[in-house]
Formats: sequence, C-alpha cells, structure tokens
Amino acid sequence: MNKIANYIVCLAAVALTAGCASGPNFKTYSSTLNPPKQGESRVWFYRPSKMMGSLVQPTLYINDAPVAKAQPGCFFYADKLPGTYELKCSTEWADKAQLTVVENRVAYVRLSLLPGVFVGHILPKVVPEEQGLKEIQGCHLITADGMNKDWKPPATTNVSEPR
Repeated sequence: MNKIANYIVCLAAVALTAGCASGPNFKTYSSTLNPPKQGESRVWFYRPSKMMGSLVQPTLYINDAPVAKAQPGCFFYADKLPGTYELKCSTEWADKAQLTVVENRVAYVRLSLLPGVFVGHILPKVVPEEQGLKEIQGCHLITADGMNKDWKPPATTNVSEPR
C-alpha cells in the first residue's frame, strides 16, 4: 500500500509541474514583450528549483493583491509604478519582503523554498539584477492553471504584450 501512495504522490508532482514545463523560456518570452508603460518598471518573479517542494505553490501577493502562484521552475512578471510594495507568500505562516520599485529599472525577486514545521515556505527575496538575470534563464513562463495558456510565439518582432 505504501508503494501505491508514493506512486500517486510522484504522479501528482509531475502533473503540477507540467504546466511550467510547457511555457516558453525567459529569453524567448521576454524578447516578445513591449517595454513597461511610461513611468512603470518591470519586476520579474521566479522560482528556480524544479525538484524540491514541488507541491508547495502558494500565491504571491503584492500589497495583499494576488498575482500568481510560486511554481517551481517558473517565472512571471508585473509592471509597477515606483514605490514600496509588500511581497507575501503564505503557507503555515506568511513570509514577507519589501520591494522598492525605481522608475525605469528592472527588479528581480527570487522565490526560495525554506523548510517549515509541516510544509515548506516560499520566501520572496529581492536579488541583484546580475543574479536574477542569471537564475531566471532556466525557468519557464507559468502556463498552469490557465495563466498565460494562450501565449504563442509572435509572427513578427513588433507585437502587443500578451495578456
């Protein structure tokens, strides 16, 4: 019976991460985007690990507004006006970070898995651009749960931003 339970858990983990694996990689996707609107800056969120804690996928909140799930091996972005924002992911308790958005500067937020008492936690952490740009390269656009499911590579380089 224990082997069957382990098999079911493995299948569930594969199914949960399959949505990310089908999305485009960072280089492909980011090259199709228009720049942020005047006065806004782009913030990239990513969770590089694909193996550890794959069942832990809390929603990331910016100032208590839901943005996307913190899925392993995936990335997403938000264009924000300059200012200070609270980033939060909750499992058994809320892990928070402060993000200061500066006009015309790209920011990167790494979503790292930390061990917990009953379940792991996702800790949002603002990282330097060099680190973020390097680590996000192995991630894919979130396409699970219907998010970005209609994304297709552009036919030309002058395209609108997919929504």
